[in-house]
Amino acid sequence: MGKASARGMLVLALTGATLSMGGHAAAQPDPPSADDCPSRFQVAYANSSYAGGASGPGKPGGGPAGTGAARKVNEIRGVGCYGRTGATTGRITLKWSTPGKLYEGIMYYQLLDCSTRKYPVTQSLQYPNGSKQNYGSGSANVTLTRGHKYQLRITGSGSFARTVDGAGAIGYYRTVKVGDTPAWMDFSSSCM
Repeated sequence: MGKASARGMLVLALTGATLSMGGHAAAQPDPPSADDCPSRFQVAYANSSYAGGASGPGKPGGGPAGTGAARKVNEIRGVGCYGRTGATTGRITLKWSTPGKLYEGIMYYQLLDCSTRKYPVTQSLQYPNGSKQNYGSGSANVTLTRGHKYQLRITGSGSFARTVDGAGAIGYYRTVKVGDTPAWMDFSSSCM
């Protein structure tokens, strides 16, 4: 085969690949993980979510989404990262993903001052009308008090579309544990 024929086949192959992808949605990013944080940063990881039971006591034997007994499904992932970048500066980030569309939600990423036990830094990602995507992220450079140590906390609440497996088509997450529904919250491992 000559060089011109080989080039023509390569162009055809690339064009065919490009044309065949035309009708597909863009690839989704991988779900967030601890590997998303720089090596010197601390990690907070939350994935507790539930299906059913969000709007009432539930019915024996289940029922429509939002009824039935709550069941832990661990489908919304959140990974927060915190690290110092100087004596009085730091950086915090939060990445999240769900299996389907986020209907509505808020995610907080906060720094706890381990000396005062207060939260001097609170950032949030707010989606009161939902999100067309099933992932998102945010970050902030923060000012820290010299000599104080801090710990990252991530938390939030909302609802999202999930793969139906008998537990309900809607998944929920929230900041506090209520009955047998888990809290979507985590702290990084220690103060730094």
